Amino acid sequence: MHSSLDPVVGAIVLLALWMVGITNLPSKMALYGLQTAGLGILAVWIGVHHHEPALIIAGTAVALLKGIGVPIYLTRVVRIIGCRRDEGLLLAPPLLLFLTMAILGALALLQPFAKEYSADLLPSIGLILVGMTLMISRRLAVSQIVGFLVIENGIFYYTISQPHSMPLVVDLGVLLDVLVGVMLAGALMFQISDSFEHIDVTELKRLRG
Repeated sequence: MHSSLDPVVGAIVLLALWMVGITNLPSKMALYGLQTAGLGILAVWIGVHHHEPALIIAGTAVALLKGIGVPIYLTRVVRIIGCRRDEGLLLAPPLLLFLTMAILGALALLQPFAKEYSADLLPSIGLILVGMTLMISRRLAVSQIVGFLVIENGIFYYTISQPHSMPLVVDLGVLLDVLVGVMLAGALMFQISDSFEHIDVTELKRLRG
C-alpha cells in the first residue's frame, strides 16, 4: 500500500487501541464508527487510485452502513437497556491498554511475519488482536459485539490492502452477514435484559445446571 496512507492506517489502529482504554459505551461506539468510516473511505481511495469500481462500492457501503448505521443502532440499544459503562473483568482498562500497546509494539519491532507476508499484514493483525482483547476482557455483551466488529475490520483492511481485492459480491456478502449478525445480537441483548435485567455475560454462568 502507498506510503502516503501510513498515517491514515496508523490512525485507524490507534482508534482501536483507544477503545480498549475507555469504559463509556457511547464513546466506544463513536470511536468504532470513526474507525470503520475511515476504513471505508480508505477503500474508496484505493479503488479510485487502482481503478476498481467494486472496491469503491464496497468502501462506500462499509462507511455508510457499518461506519454510521451500526454505531447508531448499538448506541440506541445501549440507551434503551440503560447501560453506559463497561468496567471490564480482571484488568483495569488503562493497564489493559498498556499491555495491548506493548504487544503491538513488539510485533512492529520484531516483524515476525516479514518473511512470509507483506508489511500490510501488521495493521490487520493489530486490529484483530485489539478486537480479541475487547471480546475477552469486557463483561457486557455489547462490548463483545464491538470486539467482533473490530476483528472484522482487521480482515476487511487486509482484503483492501492486497494487490487484487476480493470480488464485489464477496465483499457485500460479508457486509450483509455482519449487519444481520449485529441486528440479531441487538435483539438478543434486548431479550437478555428483559429476562435477567442485565447484559453482563459473566452473570449468565449462574444458569449452569
